[in-house]
Amino acid sequence: MRRYSVAALLMLAGLSSAQAETEFQITCSGRATMTVSRAAYGLSTLMWGEHHFQIASGQTRSRINDGDKVAITQFRNGDQLIVNKSSGETFFAFNDSDSLTPCNRSADRDTQSVTLERWDAAAHVDS
Repeated sequence: MRRYSVAALLMLAGLSSAQAETEFQITCSGRATMTVSRAAYGLSTLMWGEHHFQIASGQTRSRINDGDKVAITQFRNGDQLIVNKSSGETFFAFNDSDSLTPCNRSADRDTQSVTLERWDAAAHVDS
């Protein structure tokens, strides 16, 4: 397991820069305030508490019965973030529930780019 973690870190270190374009927070009953970060290349992250972190790739775009457009982000643990693009309402579906929980959402804020250093196989900085 540790080898996979090190390998994943090395792969991430190979990226010249990682850019999270926006970040916002949601507060939904049933869980501590969550921070959602969205990157330009389709990666979304979800963080809450001290040690909870989930990722998602892309979004599913759909319409609900009344025609409103919605964007659904499904995280690896089965949680789903649903945003009604027409009304701006935000909902959350926990992985162990079939119901939607309404959430309060902060405004989007831009985040700064992070430049990652390259590392070689011996964990030396590659200049």
